[in-house]
Amino acid sequence: MNKEIKSKLRIALQKLDTHRFKLFFTILACYWNEYKFFISKRSFVNLWCELNELCHEVDESFPDQYDDHEAIKDFCHFHPYYFIDRLPLDLVASLFAEYADDQVDILTDVAKIIIEEDITAAYSYVT
Repeated sequence: MNKEIKSKLRIALQKLDTHRFKLFFTILACYWNEYKFFISKRSFVNLWCELNELCHEVDESFPDQYDDHEAIKDFCHFHPYYFIDRLPLDLVASLFAEYADDQVDILTDVAKIIIEEDITAAYSYVT
């Protein structure tokens, strides 16, 4: 994947505040779940594992993904934005930019639209 494209995504994501990053993640998760857009399954699993590991390093009460897989799945289900709330946004933005590997230009535009307009405009753009 072109480093320049990923760099543009990282820069756009680093401009999002916590609330807007959650909106961005909601769009990414919806389109990944429905169509497998924006990130391959392998990259998604790698991203998820890295986020979980970092969250456990920051907060030892966070479930260890290697000790109890069901506990981590349940935690993620009930707290879908857990990594955004626990980790520095710059780090999360960099990780998402690193692992995104499909239609990254569209994902960058989604982040920019969330910044400049709103979630409705971002959803409209993607559909």
